[in-house]
Amino acid sequence: MGLIEKFIPKNDRHAALMLYGMVFSTCFNGYDAGIMTVILADDQFIDYYNIDSNRSGTVSVIPWATTGLAQLFIGGTLANIVGRLWALRISICVMIIGVIVQVVPNTYGVLILGRLIAGLGFGCLYISTNLYVAECAPTKLRGSFVGTVAQFGYQLGTLIAFWAGYGMSFHDHPFNIAWRVSNVIQIPIGLCFIAVSFWYPESPRWLLEKYPEDQQRCLRTLATIRSGTPDDDFVREEFHELVAAHEFQKRYDPGYMGIIKTPSLRKRLCYGVYAMALQQFGGIASLTMYAALIYESLGWDSGHQALALNGIQAVLQLFIVLINTFTVDHFGRKAILITGFVIQSAALLILSSLTTSFPNNDNKAAAVAEVVMFFIVGLTYCWSNGPIAPAIASEIFPQHVRDKAFGFSCLGMTVCLIALTQPWPRFHSEVGPDAYWLLFCLNVVALISVIFILPETKGVSLERMDKLFGEVDHVQAGETEEKVDVVEAKAYGGAAVASGTDAGGNHPNNNNNNNQEITSAGDTHVLPKASFKVDEKSSSTTDA
Repeated sequence: MGLIEKFIPKNDRHAALMLYGMVFSTCFNGYDAGIMTVILADDQFIDYYNIDSNRSGTVSVIPWATTGLAQLFIGGTLANIVGRLWALRISICVMIIGVIVQVVPNTYGVLILGRLIAGLGFGCLYISTNLYVAECAPTKLRGSFVGTVAQFGYQLGTLIAFWAGYGMSFHDHPFNIAWRVSNVIQIPIGLCFIAVSFWYPESPRWLLEKYPEDQQRCLRTLATIRSGTPDDDFVREEFHELVAAHEFQKRYDPGYMGIIKTPSLRKRLCYGVYAMALQQFGGIASLTMYAALIYESLGWDSGHQALALNGIQAVLQLFIVLINTFTVDHFGRKAILITGFVIQSAALLILSSLTTSFPNNDNKAAAVAEVVMFFIVGLTYCWSNGPIAPAIASEIFPQHVRDKAFGFSCLGMTVCLIALTQPWPRFHSEVGPDAYWLLFCLNVVALISVIFILPETKGVSLERMDKLFGEVDHVQAGETEEKVDVVEAKAYGGAAVASGTDAGGNHPNNNNNNNQEITSAGDTHVLPKASFKVDEKSSSTTDA
């Protein structure tokens, strides 16, 4: 029972079930990345496109060119204009178009075009998914929700991709059928999520930002996600924080100009870029994208051994993500990152020592140990810097710039991934076994930087994150705005009409001296005096 409540908390069951459904979104991303690991080792694919080490790097990395474009300009803007959910749906459709372009008979140039289209959709999808989960997750469980959805879904997609590719690798007739079918399997995954998403409510924070005149819509949506009603104290507390922060943030320019003009946001953007860079700074993409080729280079080249190892690793990585679910909101983001980089650095140190000592793969025990070290690095990434990086970057920005700032922050991940993944095949072929020393050094650098640079964001609500960075608490500052009480009164008044109570949460015939009247636009509304937290004395009562 305790285990079930960890995944589906009693007071947040609606949010948990809803957000876990988002794994279909990240699963689509994971499949696209995972299947290329298998396809790049397919002999027919290599012959069809005349793939060498340079082309292999290009095919792997080229989608990240348009992913970077999406992160810089398109993804955040799209999520801001049409909403988080519609941005998700549009992004998946773009990725599906890219997949179709890749699998039809074509030239190498058309393949690259398809990869670019898929990369554009991937960038927008990654931004929208993490924004939606961060904005809908409860504060005390935000890290585990964002991490689980982002990484578990990704690993699930990778798992499906590896085993689908492994199964198809036994089919060599008709020509090129294996890699084409393997690639197209991901399309139903994306379509399933589009269908499921129409049962999802939009992010209440985006609703308040986009439709500030319709506060009741935001309040009702928030109450639904929190498995409560607009009269519940915990719903009112969170809604108050949303409104107070929103009213205070009106004085700032939204979007990119708001980031550029505000020194504190420029500083926070550096933290966001740095946090996302931590995800790929250790070179994990180089190890996963070329995993099958790396296993073959280590001597596991008999039959389908390399692909089988890939599939086994994918199964283990899927379930190891749950370590993050249980620990990140208990121990904090920083402690998990430090532990993760320590383990990855140690594993890469052993791996580098073994590959240097046995460059010809003539020691079977060393070959087994090398694979174990690879597994440890990949498994550790799945519960540390993999899920924690987007959790931090999606939660540190204020609402009026969050979508664009998070998108821009993702460039840190993209730049590191491209810088390490594109040249890796050639670098590995020229440097040989000593190549892994580079990854060891990068992980040590990342470990030291986390210790001295990264702040801890555990347990801080999105609206109060500003104080953590030495700025004014937007909620406290917003409470001085006279309009805050008026906005809340209108929202509670409309919600009360629907529930048959007055705006204070009482039936119309009840008199409650603890409530005060607030007049706006000719209407009188009743609002509890304690606007931040409604105490028991001002909570609703019902006549028998």
